Amino acid sequence: MTDLARAVAGSLGGRVGIAPRLFLKKLVGDVLDRVEQFEDFDPRKHYALTVTGTELTGTERNAAAGSADDIELPL
Repeated sequence: MTDLARAVAGSLGGRVGIAPRLFLKKLVGDVLDRVEQFEDFDPRKHYALTVTGTELTGTERNAAAGSADDIELPL
């Protein structure tokens, strides 16, 4: 779980405060379901975190932005 939490927070610019929603979604939907379904599933070996822009809220997308120029501003 620590590895997943670090990966999610890292994909959001290290801002842990906005990561819980995405962390829980990935933990339950991607990791725990597979652990239950497949006896030999090892998340450290068989799972790589992927985060797409469509999974993120506006705040999360802005946190993941590489620079201020990447942040979407409503005009």
